[in-house]
Amino acid sequence: MEIKTIYFNPIQQKVRYVSDTTSRSDLSYHYIGKSTRVEFDLLVELLWYKYQDLDIPLNEFKKIFEELKIFCDSVKYQLSL
Repeated sequence: MEIKTIYFNPIQQKVRYVSDTTSRSDLSYHYIGKSTRVEFDLLVELLWYKYQDLDIPLNEFKKIFEELKIFCDSVKYQLSL
């Protein structure tokens, strides 16, 4: 399972899902966190469901990501018992 880093640009409303080896030269992107591809896809799906074509504020993007990570980690923990 590969883990990559998520960056978000709230002005352009663009998200990047990149490996750690990718240099982050564009400072307009804000660090969100690390995730697997499945978690990232679910994040995009949740954001689309909530905001559709509306702009997503940076703090809301981070909040939804953090809540999703807590949920996914709890599911993983339950499966490992």
